[in-house]
Amino acid sequence: MKFLKLFLLIPIFAFSFEVEFNKKFSHELPHDTLTTYLIITIQDDTELIVGERLEVFNKKIKSYDKVERKLGTFNIRPKYKYSSNTPKIVGYLGELRYKVNSRKARFMDEFISEITKLKKNRDTTVAVNNLSWTVREDTYNVTLDLLRLEAITWGQRYANTLSSDIDKDCKVKKININTTNQTMNMREKAIYASASISNKSIPVPEANQEKIKINPNYVLECE
Repeated sequence: MKFLKLFLLIPIFAFSFEVEFNKKFSHELPHDTLTTYLIITIQDDTELIVGERLEVFNKKIKSYDKVERKLGTFNIRPKYKYSSNTPKIVGYLGELRYKVNSRKARFMDEFISEITKLKKNRDTTVAVNNLSWTVREDTYNVTLDLLRLEAITWGQRYANTLSSDIDKDCKVKKININTTNQTMNMREKAIYASASISNKSIPVPEANQEKIKINPNYVLECE
């Protein structure tokens, strides 16, 4: 009889299992940076003139220190006209691109106004593309690290609580954290051509909130 009782208890003591589930962690940050892509294009007869005219804009952009400039590119390419299948250069097209960030909308407005004032000819275009509010990259990364830490410590606490509730030894076996940057659905974006901003204040979208979230997958082992 004692042998039978021992045999019946073995499966109970040997019984172990895994628990797998997902949990969402999120945090909302206020938009703190106004970002746009500034594109200046110029057409003229010679490559030298195009380069000189673009350099006027380039110097002005670099001299304005109230905004942050990134990823500046400068290129000039020939324009062709075909006659009897033979290409002929009829002018040159130059393009200057910058990503511009500002913590204050009035500085962005002032910057764009100053650049637009340099536009004197019809063959010059000043375009402000994707004007939008965002969260600074360093702020985003710090918040993301804190969310990861929160997910790890929560998993350990949950394993301890589960151990107490079911009277078993439960441990975190694995945590997979997939990160997604979930911006608000109503995030404002706008595109403005040179004609709409010439000698006027640019219409600035309203700053909102940006939601940063992670959705870790937990695997707990209890025995």
